[in-house]
Amino acid sequence: MHDFVVANGWTVVPLSGDLDDFAAREVRRLFEALADGGAARMVVDLTAVAFVDSTGLNVLLGAARRARRDRGALRLAGAVPRVRDVVELSGVAAVLPLYPDVAAACA
Repeated sequence: MHDFVVANGWTVVPLSGDLDDFAAREVRRLFEALADGGAARMVVDLTAVAFVDSTGLNVLLGAARRARRDRGALRLAGAVPRVRDVVELSGVAAVLPLYPDVAAACA
């Protein structure tokens, strides 16, 4: 597994490409491995994510449920307008806070 930056106690998880059905299994495994390794507070850097669908949103929601169960949290940061719109219109933003960038999410 890669080394991830930790800022103010938040593990920064950069994702890239499309967060869709094809990427879901790998991204789910990544979050599970991070949680199993003790990362309960995670910031998902969406700066390089161009597209997200319902499967991708479900992966993020599952990671957030696990983080809360482990007494942590999951935050989203840096979403491009297209991704931000999907997160907001789907109602996911009510559960997973969106931050303009990683620095704000880790504050």
